[in-house]
Amino acid sequence: MADDMGGFGSALDPVGGGGGARDNVVEGIPDKTDSSAVIHQVFQETTKLVIKQKFEALEALANAAANAVGMGALGALGEIANKYDAYTDDGGLKFRVVESSEYCGLTGRCCCKPNHKLQLHVYHEGEEVVYIDRGCKCGQCCSFHECCRQEMTVYQGPGEGSKLGHIMEPTGGGGFSPTLQVMDRDENQVATIKAKAFCCIGGICCDHTFEITDAQGNVVGKIIKTKPDSLGAFAKEMVSDADVFSMDIPKEMAPEQKAAMLASLHLIDYWLFEGEGDFVCDIVNQSCSVKCCDLYCFGCVWPCSCTCDFSGDGGDGGDGGGD
Repeated sequence: MADDMGGFGSALDPVGGGGGARDNVVEGIPDKTDSSAVIHQVFQETTKLVIKQKFEALEALANAAANAVGMGALGALGEIANKYDAYTDDGGLKFRVVESSEYCGLTGRCCCKPNHKLQLHVYHEGEEVVYIDRGCKCGQCCSFHECCRQEMTVYQGPGEGSKLGHIMEPTGGGGFSPTLQVMDRDENQVATIKAKAFCCIGGICCDHTFEITDAQGNVVGKIIKTKPDSLGAFAKEMVSDADVFSMDIPKEMAPEQKAAMLASLHLIDYWLFEGEGDFVCDIVNQSCSVKCCDLYCFGCVWPCSCTCDFSGDGGDGGDGGGD
């Protein structure tokens, strides 16, 4: 395979001899039944995307109600499958990403969120172009066994077509900085995504940057979980998991690798930023808490929050536990 950007592999050739294009492809317009050509068409010019998760009011309400009566775990009963819109830097809608997953069951959203088994369907102009599969994991624990290591497999759409790539958390999760390894369809590592953070990640008051490096260690792009840009956005993130990300990648990157980067962004969201809101108001126990950040160590994610106790029983003013 030719080598376009170091380890990033060659771009697909929908009309050349090696691209497997069909005879009925009109010049410049790939045959819609040729998914390789469609992948090339929709990702070829992509260099920057802004991904916005849809705010689910009913989900936020269910979580707030459960927290208000001191039974935060029941908020999972209102868990709704995620939906995302991906925009180009000029504001045009590029992709729509829709999660499909079971509500109940041992690996469903209700029991295992945010580590539940799921599939993501990436649509471009109403057509499914990428299909992403993630199995259920024992998340938020040290990543020394495969059952605890986050991963996603990326396929050409619709459905589980030809494999495009595979994203895997390395053994040990990158130590004190969240890390993902990106492999091509043959399981050769072509990129690494690593947080510019040490031991501490999360919180909504600042941006969180993940650098993309190629196989030679050169920085070629970045994924950013962006801080809220308005009071309304701040309020949404305080009470829900509706986050906003941006992704910058080089134009020369092969289209199938761009699809893997888009999948990696969503894996980062589920892995590190899918907590149901950073603000908890417990009316029954007369306390409020705000999650300041997550402590990270070898794949283990531990929420660190600040709590105010109004009951008069004296609280400790803060804790290193979760909601």
